Amino acid sequence: MEYVVVGYPGNRKVLVDGQAAGNTNDTLCVETGNHIFSLGGPYDYQPPTVEKVVEETTSENPMVIDDFHPARGGE
Repeated sequence: MEYVVVGYPGNRKVLVDGQAAGNTNDTLCVETGNHIFSLGGPYDYQPPTVEKVVEETTSENPMVIDDFHPARGGE
């Protein structure tokens, strides 16, 4: 089991491989390996998805994914 925190300025649903996995800024449990992360709607953030290999994490030292940012007008 691996641990991930998806950072985002607000509270959003986190999808891992298309399945609901929890909320932003909370510690989430995922299987070891390659995963595609995205946030739930509204889809007003960039990038649309982030792909990461998750391995060698602990609950005290989770992988932090801070790639998602609110989209600015025109993006």
